Amino acid sequence: MHLLKKTIILTGIGGNTAQGIARSLKQYNEYRLVGVDSDRYNLLLGSRYVEKTYLVPPADSPNYISKLNKIVRSEKADLLIPSPDPEVYTVSKYRDKLETNVMLPDHNTIEICQDKWTTYNVIRQHVYQPPTILIQNRRDILEAFTKINPPLWVRKRRGSGGSRSLLVYTPLQARVWIDYWDGYGEFITTKLLRGRNLSWIGLYNKGRLVLSGGYLRLRYFMKNISPTGVTGNINLGVTIHDDKLNSLAEDTIKAIDPNPHGVYTVDVKAEDKYSDSRLVVTEVNAGRLHMSAYIYTIAGLNIPYFYVKHALGEDTEKIPPRNSVKPGYFTIRSTDNEPIAISFKDITRSINTA
Repeated sequence: MHLLKKTIILTGIGGNTAQGIARSLKQYNEYRLVGVDSDRYNLLLGSRYVEKTYLVPPADSPNYISKLNKIVRSEKADLLIPSPDPEVYTVSKYRDKLETNVMLPDHNTIEICQDKWTTYNVIRQHVYQPPTILIQNRRDILEAFTKINPPLWVRKRRGSGGSRSLLVYTPLQARVWIDYWDGYGEFITTKLLRGRNLSWIGLYNKGRLVLSGGYLRLRYFMKNISPTGVTGNINLGVTIHDDKLNSLAEDTIKAIDPNPHGVYTVDVKAEDKYSDSRLVVTEVNAGRLHMSAYIYTIAGLNIPYFYVKHALGEDTEKIPPRNSVKPGYFTIRSTDNEPIAISFKDITRSINTA
């Protein structure tokens, strides 16, 4: 029976991103899903959402691609969707050796977007970026405090989820933090951006924008485990229409990749809390959906479904390429519960005050 369905392999199935893709695609009876992961316990966690699972070596293993190809042949896979970043990088680099379809940007784009310092240097010629400094030694810390008014935002140039980021008020704080992580050459610093926290996601097919959506992050969960309160795990947010966000995100993508193909996400913050504050790109991801994909699905825009359709060259319904998701849907997530999407009107109707 499954031979009538297209088979899709999801890497990193133990993580929120791949599970969100699986849950989105499960809304249609068109696909057979196979999940892989390099952690046997995470593999069990993701097995709830797929028909079959495989334990594979880490993405940086020399036999990672050969193991994937073995699964591709065994399962007769039509498409592979990689996540998170290490898997995206390896699959992208060796895509010509992979024996199934992928929908990825050019590998140079992946290289740029997985390094925030490189991203900064590419896009600052095209969109506004506040001064950012790569901390290669202790002198760079002093230079940063000379050129940028504190407090400063210190973070890793690679990685996601606000990993090892810290707000620092003095050079000593910055030095102790970077010394602790032995992080010279791996940390960057810039000004603190105090305004709205936004994200944008867009799906392109050979240079054409297929769909996109904007999102306002309002609150993180597990924020107490991070010294900055930023974890990358959104507890509360709302879908938005914002033409300035759309223009900035599209200009940023085109600055990095003149012929974008696949999925891209752009993280943006406003410089300050005023409504007309200038927007600043803080991060760009290319080649992977992220955990917000399922948030969009429950808000009415099933991005993984459109992604698969375009990856396989199949027809889809026509939707507006900008502001593709309805605005005003609040999404609420926590660690072990199904996310919900609800309009503000329904929130007020649902809550009784004692």
